[in-house]
Amino acid sequence: MISYYYVNPTGNITLLVDSPVPPAERVKIAETLMRAEPEAEQVGFIDGRNLNMAGGEFCGNATLSAAAVYCLENGLEEASPDLAVSGAEKPVRTAIKKTGENTYRGSVRMPAPVEIGEIKMNPGGRELTAPIIDFGGIAHIILTESADRDIIEKTIKETAREIGADCLGIMLASEGRLTPLVYVRKPETLVWESSCASGTSAAGVYFAMKNGGRFEGEFIEPGGTLGVSVKTEGGGEPVILLSGTVITDKIRSLDLTI
Repeated sequence: MISYYYVNPTGNITLLVDSPVPPAERVKIAETLMRAEPEAEQVGFIDGRNLNMAGGEFCGNATLSAAAVYCLENGLEEASPDLAVSGAEKPVRTAIKKTGENTYRGSVRMPAPVEIGEIKMNPGGRELTAPIIDFGGIAHIILTESADRDIIEKTIKETAREIGADCLGIMLASEGRLTPLVYVRKPETLVWESSCASGTSAAGVYFAMKNGGRFEGEFIEPGGTLGVSVKTEGGGEPVILLSGTVITDKIRSLDLTI
């Protein structure tokens, strides 16, 4: 029997498994759960202050969700747990507070990018150069030009193969709006996500680079609004703070044999 939390961080439905699952079985369990919960966009595995995504990627929304579940499991109204998260080299600082029945508001100190660069793409045969922000556990391409969704879906898979990325996002970004597409190689998923915390952070970094190293604002995404602030001082790495709302559901279970 597998037990898991059904969590809604700004529409980016996340299943957080709290049953012990061997690492080698996570991909298979994640695929089964996503078939059982078709509205789910991703699966993570939690154990206290540890969070491992099924694909080994880093996910800000899942991190915020894990912080909310930490409060829920420990009967806390608010907490600031540092979480060990897949795809992040150091513990991730969070702050979370209960604001209503099963509802939490919180923030995540996002990992700084390990690399910021540019990438050449050919969506639909149209050559363009776009910024790419690599967080180590996932990289995001920021695309500010309009593009056909079918073409972008094909392009993201081709680009992931070309650069050897296990997790890649393309963020269709404009001032104040963001539409995220995320590809994960294992388990193979390609999702137009309702919201994407790391993609929002990448967009914040991009707009900060255009604005003298600082950005603070909100992005309206298909599932709601995420806030992000980025500050880069003295030529150091950017400090990124992501904020959003999390709604938790009662724990669910699925009869599976591991």
